[in-house]
Amino acid sequence: MLLIYTEKLSPRFSYIVHHIFENMMGITIRIITDLEEFIKSDGCKISYGKNPIGNEFFIKNFGLLFEKGIDNIEVYVNYWKEIPCFFCAKKGDIPFDIFSATFYLLSRYEEYLPHVRDTDGNFSASESLAYRYRFLEIPLVDIWVENFKQLLIEKFPNIIFDHKKYYQASVIEVGKAFKYKHKGFLRSAFRIFINSFTFQWKKVVEQMRVLTNLQKDPYDFYNELIHFHKQKAITNIFFFLLTNYTAYDQGLSYNNPKYKDLIKYMADYSIVSVLASYESVLSTQKLKEERQRMVNIINRPVRRFKAGHNRISIPDVYRRIAEAEYNEDYTMGYMSHIGFRASTCTPFYFYDIGLEVQMPILVNSFCFHSNVLQKQSAKKVLSKLRILKTKVQELNGEFVTIFTNSFLGKSRTQAEFEFYKKIMNL
Repeated sequence: MLLIYTEKLSPRFSYIVHHIFENMMGITIRIITDLEEFIKSDGCKISYGKNPIGNEFFIKNFGLLFEKGIDNIEVYVNYWKEIPCFFCAKKGDIPFDIFSATFYLLSRYEEYLPHVRDTDGNFSASESLAYRYRFLEIPLVDIWVENFKQLLIEKFPNIIFDHKKYYQASVIEVGKAFKYKHKGFLRSAFRIFINSFTFQWKKVVEQMRVLTNLQKDPYDFYNELIHFHKQKAITNIFFFLLTNYTAYDQGLSYNNPKYKDLIKYMADYSIVSVLASYESVLSTQKLKEERQRMVNIINRPVRRFKAGHNRISIPDVYRRIAEAEYNEDYTMGYMSHIGFRASTCTPFYFYDIGLEVQMPILVNSFCFHSNVLQKQSAKKVLSKLRILKTKVQELNGEFVTIFTNSFLGKSRTQAEFEFYKKIMNL
């Protein structure tokens, strides 16, 4: 048991200390505001305020956890043990307010501030503090907490922490289940016409061979994935698009019998859930409809969420998915960059600053999306991910990667699928 004293309580303070100590360190805590009780205690104890009380472990309070709403805070980055930190203080047994700094990153405080959005309305990686100060590619919060833990052990040699376990998950986004098959006569004929009109004869030949069963559909590698995943101790999750055909979402109809059969088949071997459509992230009703479609297909609860196009506006999307009865998210990350959007490799519950409440949504951060390969070479990506995975393993964190099925099925030589295997085998 670890005793924590603060002059006053707040939802932010309670949220972040429970996450750091109970979720990340595995130690039970008790928060008190009774100074006399704190002074009398002779156990492991921490005070959080402006000045130390006695011989306890003291953390200087920056003030963020007792504010409400958003303020345009000036963040000055310093370094501790050769890693970035901010909200620094001269007093204290740790040279910065680790509680406020962790809250700032996990709550995505900076995404509430005015910023430039990309074409899909998303917060850009280049706008983030992590990108500007070059800590995007490390799980900074987890490193802070590990170093903090060592300071506590030095102060209280008898303190006992539980250990997290390393976890790896492979997420596959299925926006287009098949490249050519099962799309109906009109869509197939129109595609042949367009490719012929633009002189893309290789695509015409490939499509005709697939439609006449002379060649396997390029995206139909599901059995290969099942076989590979059986050999690996890796959780695999497939997110399937279940919406109407639009300019943004051009997959099969959710009513297509072959598509339903595929989803049912994959549900026998993997976790399956809904890849939210481009428009549904703006509508709670559409989110509910798409979730119910998946429930009807697989006849089991559906609780995991992934936004198509990684379209996520904080905090609105988390409010909507909570209302739609999802309770786990796999959208926290950047499609354009390797790294951790919330600077952590530990799952955390989302905190809504607008409502000042912890939401019932467990956020699983991904560190890589296959779209990164549009800008970086496979060799460079592999090297970066090898380093990153090693660090996540050292911290007993969560290593989540995302691939689209269209990326994996790009070439006849299956170079992309082989790259996927290399990532899983790092």
